[in-house]
Amino acid sequence: MKQFAGLLFLCIVILSSVAGNADSGLISNLCKHSDDPKLCLASIQDSPDSGNFAATNNEIEIIAITVASANASATSTYIKEKLSLEDLEPATEATLEDCQKNYQDAVEQLDDSVSAMLASAHADVDVWLHAAISAIESCDSALVSRAGNDAELSQRNKIFLKLCKNALMINKMLT
Repeated sequence: MKQFAGLLFLCIVILSSVAGNADSGLISNLCKHSDDPKLCLASIQDSPDSGNFAATNNEIEIIAITVASANASATSTYIKEKLSLEDLEPATEATLEDCQKNYQDAVEQLDDSVSAMLASAHADVDVWLHAAISAIESCDSALVSRAGNDAELSQRNKIFLKLCKNALMINKMLT
């Protein structure tokens, strides 16, 4: 967790040093290739780390990954709250515990993606983003196949997957 905080601070410092110098055309150009261009644009432009816009494709990708990581952390908190309820059925509890582990793994993988991005190791970014996507696809499959389906968690999974796929698309465009 300390590594993540340090990495996030480094990202914010890098991004704030160029905030306001960018052309929103960079973001629009990248996001037009997304499966959900509106979500792509909104998630990057509305990010507090962006300073409204980022100046380079690499910085845009770091923001995209950071947004996905923040989403995963928020979903992990949601799952923890659900697990604290005392009246959970055993199947629901097992599914939520699996999803909690998947989200913890995804956050770590996204942290590794940011580290790889800072080192311009685009192939590694690709690997870590695919691992995060796979972790949450496993959660989604568990929700569908087991008792204890949670509509809100299912929706959160969909948004997370879109955010990761946006970051993956940006990474592919950089290589």
